Amino acid sequence: MADRPASEKTHPPTAERLRKARREGMIPQSQELPSALILGGLLLAAALAAADLWRWFVLQVHDGLAGRLVDGLSADAFLYLFRTKLTEALWAMAPFMLTAGVGSVLSGVLVGGWQLSPKAIGWKLNRLSPNAGFKQLLSARSAVHVLVALVKLVILVAIIAAYLRDRLGEVLALASATPVGTLAVSVQLVWGLLSRVTIALLAIAAADVLYQKWQYKRQLRMTREEVKEERRSHEASPLVKRRLLTLYFTLVQKRMLRQVPQADVVVTNPTHVAVALKYDAATMDAPTVLAKGADLLCEKIKALAREHGVPIVERPELARTLYASVEVGQTVPEALYVAVAEILATIYRLRGRRQAAGAP
Repeated sequence: MADRPASEKTHPPTAERLRKARREGMIPQSQELPSALILGGLLLAAALAAADLWRWFVLQVHDGLAGRLVDGLSADAFLYLFRTKLTEALWAMAPFMLTAGVGSVLSGVLVGGWQLSPKAIGWKLNRLSPNAGFKQLLSARSAVHVLVALVKLVILVAIIAAYLRDRLGEVLALASATPVGTLAVSVQLVWGLLSRVTIALLAIAAADVLYQKWQYKRQLRMTREEVKEERRSHEASPLVKRRLLTLYFTLVQKRMLRQVPQADVVVTNPTHVAVALKYDAATMDAPTVLAKGADLLCEKIKALAREHGVPIVERPELARTLYASVEVGQTVPEALYVAVAEILATIYRLRGRRQAAGAP
């Protein structure tokens, strides 16, 4: 199907459309969040590992200036020294590399969620098309990226200028400071500057994430015809619906017929309608309909009643009224209390006489 104009796509994407887009690798992405999280993570790692890293660095400088690294240096000793120092350097940089990797992965998960899509990394020749690349370069998304970059640049320059203006005295005092003092002041200045830049980048990244998610939903909007077509594709065929409906009613009838032996009385039409009633004063507020049926189902109810010794009473008008107005599991309405009570009272009297006479 050809792409429809954006003006016709007025419906929000359905859940199936979103799932299909994610399977194809189309997820919202933010270019600002990874850099902000990585920079923030590196600052946190530096704050936690700065003391150990500083001691290691001072030790290496001290050993190098003292000549401890070159005493009796041979080819094997050089290789051993190289491997040792390289391993130490990698261990010293491991927190920073790990933090950068975690920040990069976490940024994608926060924006688009966890999604593994092999289709997204497949080879597609249309990505090499100069025409498509030129259109993407002049698209609205590219314009937004350029605008965000300009706004970010202005904000960062303003933050740096304001911070250095407030610390101008400390910067000028470095000319007469000792090396240790110069290093301490420089570290404080860099730390203060980077922390402010990180906060600004996180704020920009949060705004960019909200925009990317809005743009993602807007890009996947659907036309009215697409929504209808998707609904039709998920709807079952009339034959399947009919079979499911038949199966449902069969299960309902079986469940209902299993309750007939528990009834106190079955009220019949006598040949077209049968309604099974039960009343327990301890648990019920009024007599309850356990089962009902017409024609063939009526005969099944009466057959089960005879098999289990449930009394069958012919009350045509009452049976039709109960069948038409009361569903299975509902209680008898107040207007029919007297009629049903008379039948139940008669059944209870007969049952009491039989029990007194010793009859089954």
